[in-house]
Formats: sequence, C-alpha cells, structure tokens
Amino acid sequence: MKISFSISKTKIVIITSAIILASFVILGSADGVIPGSEGDPLVTLSFVEKKIEQIKYYIDSTTGSMANYQEQLDKKDEEIQELKQKVQSALTFKVEQLKKGQILLAGEGAEIIIRSGKTTAVYGKNGGLSDITSAKDLQSGEAIIINHMLISSRDDGRGVKAEGEVFLIIKGGYTLK
Repeated sequence: MKISFSISKTKIVIITSAIILASFVILGSADGVIPGSEGDPLVTLSFVEKKIEQIKYYIDSTTGSMANYQEQLDKKDEEIQELKQKVQSALTFKVEQLKKGQILLAGEGAEIIIRSGKTTAVYGKNGGLSDITSAKDLQSGEAIIINHMLISSRDDGRGVKAEGEVFLIIKGGYTLK
C-alpha cells in the first residue's frame, strides 16, 4: 500500500511563510518589551526635556505653596501668642490703681478683690457684682468691703467706682473709665 501526498508549491510557500511569520511574532513578543517603556528605556531628547520641564513646574508650584503655608503658619503663630497672653492675663491677678471717681467695668467672669481704699458697687443692666465672701449680690452704690472676693457674672456694665485712691487686684477682662 502506497500513500501519496500531493502538496502543491503554492501551499508549501503559504505554510512556510506562515511559520516564519509566526516565529517572528512569537520571538518579537517573547520578552514582552514595548519600545519606550520601562523595559526599553530608549527615549528622545524632546521627551526628556518635556519631563524635566514638568518636574520643574511641579517643584516651583510646590515651593510657592510652601511659602504661602509658611506665611499662614507665621500668622497663626502670632494669633496663638496673642491668645496665650489673653489666657495668661485671664488666669492671673493684675494690680490696678484707681483715682477718685474712676470706674472699673468688669468683664464676664472677672474676679476683683479691693485691697485698699473706699469703693462702691456699680450696677449693670442685669444686676450687680456677686460678693462671694459675704454670699450676696451688691446693689448700686453699696460700699464694698476690703479683701472680699467679687465676681462679675456678665459683661453688662457692672463694676467698681473709686471713692478715693484705690488699689485692687483683678483677674479677667475689664475696662477703665
């Protein structure tokens, strides 16, 4: 028994061409490298210059922002220092000297202790000072006893009027008239 294969030259050329083409495709993609990618870093000078310009722009914009942030931080630091001073003054007693007729209007939460001299209470819109030592509210024009702790519950015009030269200590906000 004889087996014969009849293949034409055209078929041989097509099959050979297909094998060669397939081998190029397989070998070409075997390392999986795409030109210009990280695996094949060959790039043009214009590409590199473009990337350098992008990096310079990014750095310039970042440092400009940093300068703005620094200005804002400096401003906030000043505000914090001012607040610290206000808090410190609100937490410590300060000595004040009043002359005859002068009025000290206490801020909300202010604490006052008359150390020397004669004073009378000044009544505010919603009441007077609280004399904590005597456990009573002072009425308008009422004499204040030396070394008694006084507290102003509101910033509404209540305070102390000097009837002569007076020394007092105060913690918290106040204004002098």
